[in-house]
Amino acid sequence: MTDTPTSRRRLLQASGGLLAAATAGCLGLGGGSDPTTTDDTDGGMTTTGSMDGGMDETTTGSMDGTTTEGSMGTTFTVRIENVSTGSTLQTMDGSVAVPLSPGAFVVHSEPGALFTAGEPASEGLEAVAEDGTPGTLAEEVSGGMTMAGGAFDTPASASAPGPIGPGDAYEFAVSAPEGARLSFATMFIQSNDLFYAPSPEGIPLYDDGPVGGSVTDGVALWDAGTEANEPPGEGPNQAPRQSGPDTGEEEMGTVRRVGEVDDGFDYPDVAEVIEVTVSPEMG
Repeated sequence: MTDTPTSRRRLLQASGGLLAAATAGCLGLGGGSDPTTTDDTDGGMTTTGSMDGGMDETTTGSMDGTTTEGSMGTTFTVRIENVSTGSTLQTMDGSVAVPLSPGAFVVHSEPGALFTAGEPASEGLEAVAEDGTPGTLAEEVSGGMTMAGGAFDTPASASAPGPIGPGDAYEFAVSAPEGARLSFATMFIQSNDLFYAPSPEGIPLYDDGPVGGSVTDGVALWDAGTEANEPPGEGPNQAPRQSGPDTGEEEMGTVRRVGEVDDGFDYPDVAEVIEVTVSPEMG
């Protein structure tokens, strides 16, 4: 509910008629300029960060997502898949799927890289949670004490940025040293300000060696506390139905797990909507 950068008003075009209609007017890419971010010839994005404050790491966005090449550590492919169906979310008008938005990711070692539970959301997290726009959050997590950070915006099956519907996924790769953790945020689009993310501590990428397989049990549905909740899949100020970005009643709350929010609404289990897997590159 804060004043947002002009680029936050740029709308993404969802692929597929039904998904485009379901998310019309809600998704954008941007959030300000970054001197380390440049557009490339295929419409992707190149972001330069550092590993442990000294080792250069380059993150390149492309038609297939985001690829990270680092000077040390294991390279992990991260897949965020939408596993919802047309009956996942029950509404007064029938059942619907739950599309997921472009988001931001960060590789880090200390907790709180994206948010701290019980504290207000940053401007960037608000932009993802309310409108599915990851640019500002990607800028917030790039540099500093983080090892790598950026945005993911292009579905694996698409050639242009957009949300993902049932059966589609975002994929990106990150290089991470031992002890690194992964965090990300993607919007639960049928809501006012809900998003999927790990806890502030992040998902460990090592446990007696590189982690591989599903890490969905480390993901939760969170309420950003920036906009008052309306019935999921029905609210007029939710992304698929709102007149424009950054609309709805301002809440002035804090980030909490949705289970701690007494709004009287029912939400599907995390595993009914999102599946997250990490796959280490084995040398």
